[in-house]
Amino acid sequence: MMKKHFFRAVAVGLIFVIIFYAFQIVQGMYHTMKFVPDIVESYESVDYLQHKVSFGDKSSSIWRAVEIPGLMLLGIVIYYTVRKLRRKK
Repeated sequence: MMKKHFFRAVAVGLIFVIIFYAFQIVQGMYHTMKFVPDIVESYESVDYLQHKVSFGDKSSSIWRAVEIPGLMLLGIVIYYTVRKLRRKK
C-alpha cells in the first residue's frame, strides 16, 4: 500500500517538473515571437543585460541539480498534504 502512494507522489512530482519546463518553453516562444530588434537602442539593452540584470544566468548544471529535485519534492509534499487533508474529512 505504501509503494502505491509513493509512486503516485513521484508521478505528481514529475508532472510538476514537466509543467514547469513546458511553461518555460511556451514563455520563451512568446518572447521570441514578440521580439523586435532595434538598432538604435541596441547598446542600451546590451548595457542593461551586462550590468543591471541580477541573477540573469541560471543555466549552470548546479542550478538544474537543485531545480529538478526541488520541484519533485514540492510535488511530493503537495500530494501527501492533499491526501492527508482528504483523509481528515
